[in-house]
Amino acid sequence: MDLKNKIAVVTGGSSGIGKAISIALAKEGCKVIFTYNSSEKDANKTLEEIGENAINYKLDLQVEKEIEKFFDFVEGKFGRLDILVNNAGYGQVGEVFDRKLWEQSFEVNVLGTVTSTKFAVKIMGNGGRILNISSIYGEDKAAWQGKAAYSASKSAVNNLTRTFAKELAPNILVNAVAPGYVDTKVWEQFSRKIRDSSKDELLIGRLIRPEEIAQMSVAIIKNDAMTGEVVVVDGGLSLKTV
Repeated sequence: MDLKNKIAVVTGGSSGIGKAISIALAKEGCKVIFTYNSSEKDANKTLEEIGENAINYKLDLQVEKEIEKFFDFVEGKFGRLDILVNNAGYGQVGEVFDRKLWEQSFEVNVLGTVTSTKFAVKIMGNGGRILNISSIYGEDKAAWQGKAAYSASKSAVNNLTRTFAKELAPNILVNAVAPGYVDTKVWEQFSRKIRDSSKDELLIGRLIRPEEIAQMSVAIIKNDAMTGEVVVVDGGLSLKTV
């Protein structure tokens, strides 16, 4: 797939992995519409970095009407959509039986993905691409105390990836990337000691850079022979912990 002049949506594109993917797609020649929820400052910084090939849009993935309105905006602006990257997620650590944590994890990570995909496919033509950003926790190869809700939601995303691939083939290809420990703002909720010790859990001896996940994401999107795949990019984390 040649990405030049393709229309791409990246949810949660103001920072971290989503930002790196938005920048990478723009460098390939895509027109990128990335969403953000809380950090307008980060969104504007990302917009400045990408330049004229990008638009930012405030979106709450817990509100279906907002999601529908957003994809109406994309269709009205560009007339179509070629690529959807379901990146936005909720990954707070908390008490294992905290119902609010479970509800928000599934509302954003699962239903947000389902609803975004629902409206995206309505304006996607043949040859469309959907990429879901999952996690190594969703692959049952790693676990962390306090991350039960997040892990379960990402397992659901992996299943959705395979199911949607069957539902939408052959016109739209659906895949996922399952990163390990990526150097993003999510680490701000942990102490420096935990952050440093976590590096030792990866065989590469460091955290993964968001740009490395973006490189894999672009490669998958460009590939015409992949669908229903969950590609693990974890720096050897699963080999160290199994």
